[in-house]
Amino acid sequence: MNELIEEWDGVTAGAAPEEADPVVLECARLLAAEPDGEQAVLLTFGLVNMARYVLGRRGADVERAVVDALGAAAEAMDEQCLQAGGCGHAAHPYTDSLEEWDTDADGLLDAPDAQVPLDEWDGAEVCPRNAAGWARTAADVILPGSTDGIPEIVPESHQRYIRSLGSVLNDYPNGDPFWDLEIHAGPPGDLSRAALAGYVVVAHANCWYAGSGRIRQRSLLDDMIEGLESVLPLLPDEACAHEDGEHPALRSGSDEQASEGIHLQSPGGRTVLREEHEDGYGASLEAWTCTTFLRALAVEARDHLREAVDRLFGTRETAHLDPVYLRPDGRLDIDLLTERHVPFKDETASEEAALWAARRYEQLGPDGPALDRTVLLLLMGTAADSLELSYGIAREILGILRTAAADLPGGACAHADGHAPTRERTSDRLAHIAHLYAPDACPAPGPDSGQGFGNEALTCPVHLAEVATKGIAEIEEQFEDELEAEEERLAE
Repeated sequence: MNELIEEWDGVTAGAAPEEADPVVLECARLLAAEPDGEQAVLLTFGLVNMARYVLGRRGADVERAVVDALGAAAEAMDEQCLQAGGCGHAAHPYTDSLEEWDTDADGLLDAPDAQVPLDEWDGAEVCPRNAAGWARTAADVILPGSTDGIPEIVPESHQRYIRSLGSVLNDYPNGDPFWDLEIHAGPPGDLSRAALAGYVVVAHANCWYAGSGRIRQRSLLDDMIEGLESVLPLLPDEACAHEDGEHPALRSGSDEQASEGIHLQSPGGRTVLREEHEDGYGASLEAWTCTTFLRALAVEARDHLREAVDRLFGTRETAHLDPVYLRPDGRLDIDLLTERHVPFKDETASEEAALWAARRYEQLGPDGPALDRTVLLLLMGTAADSLELSYGIAREILGILRTAAADLPGGACAHADGHAPTRERTSDRLAHIAHLYAPDACPAPGPDSGQGFGNEALTCPVHLAEVATKGIAEIEEQFEDELEAEEERLAE
């Protein structure tokens, strides 16, 4: 037996199958032959210690042999304790491990080490009930749903994940949404079947919020895309044997999907899902871990995030807006253009109008119509400090504003009282801009909106320089992290 125990020590994650499989299979054979025998506890923990290796042998004979042996041992040792009238222990250490569970692969490391002689173990550790608990836990990690009897213990850390994701996905974040999602962006190492499923389900639940534009750090989307692409080789593009309706019907709320994904990542959480299935609602663990089902989710989430990267951080076409914002005579349709710059109406139309105005300013060049360029610059300033711009659009407007600022004079002017009211409403500012461009068609704002600052103040070169400078500062402050990250990428 000592020789076999020494061989167990060499069976670690990533070990060569031609060397490791025979060792694991022999241990499983001995345990299956005498699941309540004198060496059952030792053999059980031998298999539990080698379970991290077995995680990498999906579909191989060794996987099924280990799960069957552990299941038989759990039943036999529980029966043994029952026949003996109990074990006398108020609790067993394996439940503490379930409460502190992080990932499946790391959780297995908390099991007692079979290399340590049993006479040096704590009494509750060597108890057959504790061995039975670890046997069920390891079997469930290797093949979810292969055993029952695992307590419904959801680790506190996983409960925190559920709460934090719930608050973010309901758009009422309690902390920083970036970090609440970033911690789930990539898969954990040494993925079990259920941890893989949990990761994909959570990523799918998170992708809609991540791609909404509420989080402006591109690195989150890039990390999520990279993580999803890294697991696709584990999810073959093939049909499965499940009938229609057997795959999980993802619940309508992203927060509920995220909760189910987190439950998949711990033995106690999987018990929650298993019991839901046994109560007549919810899918089986076998269906939750179906690679065909998971591949569809992973691909959908990845493609949505890719589109979001293009939309939020890439360039957009605006040529189709020429007939919208230019009249047949070539003049600006100032009514519609200023209306589109009103915040909180239609964010997509507003930021595309802002980008069109900036590109039109650049296209006209220094020799273009002075009034058009003045109005377009004022609209760029309004967009910079009033609209919710995606980073890709803000970055392009920033570049145009920087060029404009370099060509505009600074210094003092004759307007000692300034160029605009201190607390001017965006709607009033836009009304001033529209009146400046088309005074006959667009009435001047009323006396309560600071009409004392007339067209002369609006068109003052010093004022225009201030508008450009302020717009630059607004965008640089709002997107400080993204701009720094992009500079670092370009420097690499």
